[in-house]
Amino acid sequence: MSIIDGIKSEIIEKISAGYKEAVSNGSLPETDENIDISSLAKLEVPKDKSHGDFACNIAMVLAKQLKTAPRKIADAITSNIDKSGDIKDIEVAGAGFINFYLAPDWLYRTMESIEKEGSDYGKIDLGKGKKVMVEFVSANPTGPMHMGNARGGALGDCLASVLEYAGYDVTREFYINDAGNQIEKFGKSLSARYIQQLKGEDAVEFPEDGYQGGDITEHAKEFIKLYGDKYLDCGEDERKQALIDYALEKNIS
Repeated sequence: MSIIDGIKSEIIEKISAGYKEAVSNGSLPETDENIDISSLAKLEVPKDKSHGDFACNIAMVLAKQLKTAPRKIADAITSNIDKSGDIKDIEVAGAGFINFYLAPDWLYRTMESIEKEGSDYGKIDLGKGKKVMVEFVSANPTGPMHMGNARGGALGDCLASVLEYAGYDVTREFYINDAGNQIEKFGKSLSARYIQQLKGEDAVEFPEDGYQGGDITEHAKEFIKLYGDKYLDCGEDERKQALIDYALEKNIS
């Protein structure tokens, strides 16, 4: 159990004990119903930090059963709560909310826990070893990486790490789509730019669905520096494959 979970359990136990004491000393009416405060009391973190670290609406929950105004119930419970331990102060607010303010000691204990547990701090066994596969990035290597690819890598890896810390058996996976229609289109685009660089733009029509980016032209220019017009008069398939083999490696790296 984490430190903060322990504090929440402690607060609920104190609310339960305060209710029982209030009934015992006559501050609150007895009832024939068996009221389990520990299951009824729910703690929430107030949106407004000035309302404390935790707030509880148990007084509203009990109002109907006790036939008593929520504010009176809240006053009775808080008057009989043990304010030792992590609780610095308690106040009743509004129609009957009970607000709890914590002493800073729990923060110091958290720092001690972080130092003691090191890289294991925060690990839980929620997943209980269940296998999970997180797939992310899967960028097409037909062009430069962009911020969307980078974001996918960061988010995917972080999500996988969180799942590992939560007790899951995680496999990270992403695909390099270096086959199929996209690569065929990549080859056709490279081939057209290669021919255009050597013979002029009117020498061959650029594919209507080809990749228009400047990177395709740059690949063609660099390829020519290495191989010149070696692949100009060969078959289309041979030229495409040579260009794909050259440019795909550059893009993947």
